[in-house]
Amino acid sequence: MFDFQKRKRKHSELNQGEVDSEAFHKKVRSVILDGTRSLVDSVRSLGYLKEETDAVKEPLPSQECRLAALCEMAKELPLVDDEEQECCSQSLVAEDGCSSHVDLFSRLTENRTDRAAVVTLMGEEYVIPPHTAFLLSDFTRIQPLVHYGRMFDLVVMDPPWENKSVKRSRRYSCLPSSQLKRLPVPLLASPNCLVVTWVTNRPSHLRFVRDELYPHWGVEVVAEWFWVKVTTSGQFVFPLDSPHKKPYEMLVLGRYRPSVDLSTRFSTSSVVLKPYVGAEAKCLELFARSLQPGWTSWGNEVLKFQHTSYFTLTPADDGVDVSKDETTEANVQLT
Repeated sequence: MFDFQKRKRKHSELNQGEVDSEAFHKKVRSVILDGTRSLVDSVRSLGYLKEETDAVKEPLPSQECRLAALCEMAKELPLVDDEEQECCSQSLVAEDGCSSHVDLFSRLTENRTDRAAVVTLMGEEYVIPPHTAFLLSDFTRIQPLVHYGRMFDLVVMDPPWENKSVKRSRRYSCLPSSQLKRLPVPLLASPNCLVVTWVTNRPSHLRFVRDELYPHWGVEVVAEWFWVKVTTSGQFVFPLDSPHKKPYEMLVLGRYRPSVDLSTRFSTSSVVLKPYVGAEAKCLELFARSLQPGWTSWGNEVLKFQHTSYFTLTPADDGVDVSKDETTEANVQLT
């Protein structure tokens, strides 16, 4: 008799991907540890970090996101024809100051005013930052972004990489790496556009971005940064040597038709990108789940964290002031 049952893997056994991840961690561990200590000590000396241990705070509200499902339903709607593509954007607020009817799925929606707006969309209230444009869609409806007529100086993306824990929890739908090549980055990027991609600690994902994705777009890798996540007291959000989840991720920076070398730079916040794209840079986020003032954003959950449950709203003389509720995490970036 033969036992055809699948043999369960012993906890002590590692697959090749896990072996590669562990080898990568050992290679960068000292850089992460020494760099973080140096930056945290510097920031603490300026009074930006607390000395005490982080207090346990109530979690942010968990607003069920139906945006991805709505995007799936929108696929049944007719595509915008060529004549209508010339008008692929719409204003969130009409000239009379009232909210206007908007088509979220086939046109970019813009808040052209100088103030944030609280609007009702699909029966829910969302906060839309000033001078912001967004498109709620997936790959099948990305053409309005291409026909928007704007070339971008900075393109940032945090793709929904395939991940076992995400698959188990079903927090969001993962995307095979090969599908990223469908993104029309060359049609959206201006000459010397800075392209920034967040990458998980899976070595195969990093190799894919370096060796396949960027070359496919005509983007040259110029730097690789670590984003180290610490609490407000300067502690790693996860143990540095945790076998399950590391307190850092990588960013791969590249230039579309590159001309500037960033390989020796480091930063303590995302504003460090500004010197390399210019103060008046046009910025685009792909796979966005929130909006930034002055940016254009695209994704099938682009409004997820703009729901009013994530904000504190206070009356103002000429409208509504909004402030975003923060978690207890502080971010540190280093090379």
